Amino acid sequence: MHCIGSCKTYKATTTGMEGGRYELGQKRCPECELFLNWDGLWCPCCGRLLRSKPRAKKIKTRIRN
Repeated sequence: MHCIGSCKTYKATTTGMEGGRYELGQKRCPECELFLNWDGLWCPCCGRLLRSKPRAKKIKTRIRN
């Protein structure tokens, strides 16, 4: 499926707090290319699986420690 634009209502804002987006509970949709404040595993807009963990090794090690 493709993005239909309804995900914009769940768009997460950046904060100046210590910690990354994943540490704050935000999830990323690879199809819509947005970080979302959403509790489910699937994007409410396009239905794709949301990423809840970072892909970058540097950020992964920071979250583990």
